[in-house]
Amino acid sequence: MSKKILFYNGEIITADKNDTVCEALLIEDNKIIYAGSINKAKCLAKGEAEEIDLCGSAVLPGFIDCHIHMAVAEAKSETQVGVTQKDGVNTIADLLEKLGNVAKTKKIGEWIVGSGYNHELLAENRHITADELDNAVPDNPVMLVHVSGHLSICNSKAFALAKDSGLQLPSEHTIKTTDGKLTGLVKETAHFMMLKNSPILPSDEALVAGIQGFTQKLLKKGITSVHDAGGYGEATFRTLQKAKQSGALGCRTYTMLWTLFGKDAQKENAKTMISSGFHTGFGDNMLKKGPLKIMVDGSAVGGTCATSTLIVGSNKLFPTTFEQKELDEIFITAHKAGFQLTAHAAGDKAIDMVLNSYEKAMSMYPRHNPRHRIEHCFLCTEEQIKRIKALGIIPIPNPGFLSVWGGVFEKYYGDREECLIPLKSFEKMGVMTPFGSDAMVIDEYSPLFGIAAAMERRDHSTGAVISPDQSINLMRAIKCYTAFGAYASFEEDIKGSLECGKLADLVVLSDSIVGKTPDEIRKLRVCATYLGGRKV
Repeated sequence: MSKKILFYNGEIITADKNDTVCEALLIEDNKIIYAGSINKAKCLAKGEAEEIDLCGSAVLPGFIDCHIHMAVAEAKSETQVGVTQKDGVNTIADLLEKLGNVAKTKKIGEWIVGSGYNHELLAENRHITADELDNAVPDNPVMLVHVSGHLSICNSKAFALAKDSGLQLPSEHTIKTTDGKLTGLVKETAHFMMLKNSPILPSDEALVAGIQGFTQKLLKKGITSVHDAGGYGEATFRTLQKAKQSGALGCRTYTMLWTLFGKDAQKENAKTMISSGFHTGFGDNMLKKGPLKIMVDGSAVGGTCATSTLIVGSNKLFPTTFEQKELDEIFITAHKAGFQLTAHAAGDKAIDMVLNSYEKAMSMYPRHNPRHRIEHCFLCTEEQIKRIKALGIIPIPNPGFLSVWGGVFEKYYGDREECLIPLKSFEKMGVMTPFGSDAMVIDEYSPLFGIAAAMERRDHSTGAVISPDQSINLMRAIKCYTAFGAYASFEEDIKGSLECGKLADLVVLSDSIVGKTPDEIRKLRVCATYLGGRKV
């Protein structure tokens, strides 16, 4: 027997093309069958529905986080230890003490991998050095992975193991003192090479358990669908499938096909994915193969993204990971094979390279509406937005970054502030911008936090507002976390808005949302999350 649920006496934010707000929503089993007036909803319910009086609260489509490292966020290997403020690390002395205590529990030569390291939040506001790590932990290899995921600090034991393994770290990514001594800091390609040489990969069991644990946290935030941005390559793909089969996968997942283990690993992953014969769209409403992803440059917050002009305080341009010819070869081949494409591209130089490759691929092998993407698209010029519009590209910005790292961005890119996450410019140009949180890079991954950030663009540490003319309004921000996200995965016909025939993925908030300030929006709670009509 079918089950009907009637939500009434509240704000039904449909996120449809007209931004309709109505007074009632009726679902039957896993689908929406009506959104509109209370009288018609009750007539259609025929007295058979469970009735939920919203008492003025808002109902929204289930949130879609379009860039999140969901499958690796919660899983840790036995070597990993947290080194964040939540772990009691506020100073370099705290960090050294913690690492020293961990070393006492390890055998000589066993690895210690610190996760969540962020020098910006240390009282000294500087990177720890290899010498300091060597003094605190002389007998164990140590690697502190920066929260951005694009750089790390290593001690002498870790470098020695890399050398013994035959690794030749690129000099431009291995930071040394003026007299040629290793500082401990490695960035981008060197960082990923060191990462691959460390025992960071968790077991399949730990990954499945992590997926189960983190998706439950996401559901509590109202997130019913994620676009997983990848991580451990084939281990991620394998364990997502295991999680789905065992019932541990709590959110609908559209997975990006990517590995974090460096340039060569990305090339091999692309080759394997293309030759498999299975391309974007393979799967079902719970787990689906998404775009082939390539990381083209570094981190905006780490100051390692590829820009056309010098970053403030820097005396050199940071290089892209791939040359244009290499990127063309991968993307043209993958586009021809039927893949949606995406690229981590934060700096404007990297964005140009990606657009060049997409344009070549689409010109050589025309395909209807491939919806290629750019993850982050952080420092984006007006001219690039015009190209994005003309090519039908989907940028995936992360507005929550502005609230967490706005001050860092001002330090690096203050002379180009109008290009930082230019949400209003995208809107004026008619470009959809689905939002992603980029958790695990960021701790605060609530869509309500991201919506508020997009509306006010205020750094919560300094109070500075970053390019206020790039703010967007509430309804646009909601669509960025709902309808636009569905479009980015070719699923706008089945989810993303509260319309008849679509999946009953929805969120009930603690109060109304229309007319609320960003501060008030952040204080709203998710009271209930429904996935396919089932309260989860």
